[in-house]
Amino acid sequence: MRPGDMGTSIALLYRYSQSYFNEEMKKYGLGNGQYVFLLYLLDHEGINQETLAHMVKIDKTTAARAVARLVEAGYVKRTVSDSDRRAYVLTTTKKSQGIKKELRKTMAAWQEMVETGFTPEECR
Repeated sequence: MRPGDMGTSIALLYRYSQSYFNEEMKKYGLGNGQYVFLLYLLDHEGINQETLAHMVKIDKTTAARAVARLVEAGYVKRTVSDSDRRAYVLTTTKKSQGIKKELRKTMAAWQEMVETGFTPEECR
């Protein structure tokens, strides 16, 4: 591999993954990376927006917009924290719980596609 090829390959893989997930998530009304926030929330029920932004490595403003869209779509409930009236606690709804399995299948399908042709050792 020539110098620079690795960076180009990573950038292409990232773009392909975004295209794949955006297409797959359309059927749920999710887009622009919202599924990343939702998947994280499904595993970390009751965290606040700031923690969510930190954990998915996204700035707080972008996270707030994504959460607002998830709330609007009925996937997430946002309530004021009892311990800090300035913070919001995020919980998932029945609607998001209902698609959890399908979201996981989509993630697994992508991983399987990416790992095709590699040995298990190479995938670690």
